[in-house]
Amino acid sequence: VDCFCSRFSPLFSCMHPGPAEEFSGDETDDYAEIIDEEDTYTMPSTGDYEIQRDRIELGRCIGEGQFGDVHQGVYMSPENPAMAVAIKTCKNCTSDSVREKFLQEALTMRQFDHPHIVKLIGVITENPVWIIMELCTLGELRSFLQVRKYNLDLASLILYAYQLSTALAYLESKRFVHRDIAARNVLVSTTDCVQLGDFGLSRYMEDSTYYKASKGKLPIKWMAPESINFRRFTSASDVWMFGVCMWEILMYGVKPFQGVKNNDVIGRIENGERLPMPPNCPPTLYSLMTKCWAYDPSRRPRFTELKAQLSTILEEEKLQQEERMRMESRRQVTVSWDSGGSDEAPPKPSRPGYPSPRSSEGFFPSPQHMVQPNHYQVSGYPVTHRIPSMAGSIYPGQATVLDPHDSWNHWTQDINMCKANMEDVGPLDMRCFGQVLPTHLMEEHLIKQQQEMEEDQRWLEKEERFL
Repeated sequence: VDCFCSRFSPLFSCMHPGPAEEFSGDETDDYAEIIDEEDTYTMPSTGDYEIQRDRIELGRCIGEGQFGDVHQGVYMSPENPAMAVAIKTCKNCTSDSVREKFLQEALTMRQFDHPHIVKLIGVITENPVWIIMELCTLGELRSFLQVRKYNLDLASLILYAYQLSTALAYLESKRFVHRDIAARNVLVSTTDCVQLGDFGLSRYMEDSTYYKASKGKLPIKWMAPESINFRRFTSASDVWMFGVCMWEILMYGVKPFQGVKNNDVIGRIENGERLPMPPNCPPTLYSLMTKCWAYDPSRRPRFTELKAQLSTILEEEKLQQEERMRMESRRQVTVSWDSGGSDEAPPKPSRPGYPSPRSSEGFFPSPQHMVQPNHYQVSGYPVTHRIPSMAGSIYPGQATVLDPHDSWNHWTQDINMCKANMEDVGPLDMRCFGQVLPTHLMEEHLIKQQQEMEEDQRWLEKEERFL
């Protein structure tokens, strides 16, 4: 739950030789101050968002903001069960001016209701002043990306950018400018849900098309050139910052213009330099970023357009991801066949009613399959002529015509009955007795082979249609 986590340092020299602005702050800080006339913003009233302090249980410190520490806590609402919350504190809110600036963020947040914007729970305006907000348990996005770098796929990164675009399109419709869109100010609720936070710099544009900033530290490396040069902030300047934020996300939390001094950034931008394409970034997404960085604000897309285009890019990436997963699954199956150390062809898929061609012992049927119905072994005896009929006393009648649904045990019983009468069998009958089993089993085996071939053909046709 990050707000303004940088520490501020002494003044440094003028940043740009154009309009006479002075910037204070360390040259590599995320924020620098543009000194000008006093802000004329009027803070609205707190309204019904005041809550009682005894309903808040203050927990451990989880971050540091511009005005003070941020704590995890519990809000015991009279209507709802205990709720986990984030509590922003103010160290120096004894003066009215500091207290007013601290509460300004809360009074901006109270006007928003969006699934990807952090919700305000309430405020405590008596000293010590607190702002109570919805808790995003996974912290701020920049740190989350750095820690989970090897566990996040490209689709997740594009999803985060898309969700932020929906929040910013909502702000645009409300005529608000955020002025501080960066990965450090995005909070992670779950692995598939991010929320825009830190509205300390947000302003309502009223009837004008832009807001002119005065005193305050601003994120130079994320800002549009007109914001740096003339302190002009519009929805178009928010679009520029969103492009930089998308770049941060695709770079897994790397800051823009690393190693570049704040007073050198505007010169590079005006010379046409832009942030490079992140590794593995889809060209369509980088093209969208560069549109956000058009020097002329009127040439930048609106957030409604960005939302629609990011939705399309996200769906395309999901489809490509599914195709990659299918190909990887097929590759793993192929590798598993190859790793068997055998020259035999891979087994056919099992068909209903038949045992798997590969048993636990190898490619041969397991013993239990050898005693199941319809799985007979074929004799190796030659068949040279048609079998004559025999008397029922010598060979059982039911054994001369095979039922394919009879069990192996039935066959065994018939054979035993035949063996019991072998003493009365003549030479011709003995020869026929040795051939009656092979003939019928061979016929059954040929029928079964034909059925398997037909089923194999149907299976192959189905696989070809799938491919």
